Amino acid sequence: MFIGKQGQISFYHYDFTAQALSKLSRGFERDLNDVQAMYEQKLFSLEELQDCFEAIAPELIRFPSLNPDIIRSRIENFIKRLEGNPQEGQS
Repeated sequence: MFIGKQGQISFYHYDFTAQALSKLSRGFERDLNDVQAMYEQKLFSLEELQDCFEAIAPELIRFPSLNPDIIRSRIENFIKRLEGNPQEGQS
């Protein structure tokens, strides 16, 4: 997805699911709001989010600052929050 252009350089978003995972792993309120907005714009699905995390979870051992259990919990909480608001993401 094209973002913008600065001189001769063009900027694009490529992997919204990975961006959502990154933001959920940080867990800041602004990041959570960003992920919610991305979901509402249908830039990724909840299934893709879960599948992507499960694919990378075994490799997270290489990154001591990332705790797979905490990230999994944040993903689950995000999904539960959306399931509690069925209108979200339906626009």
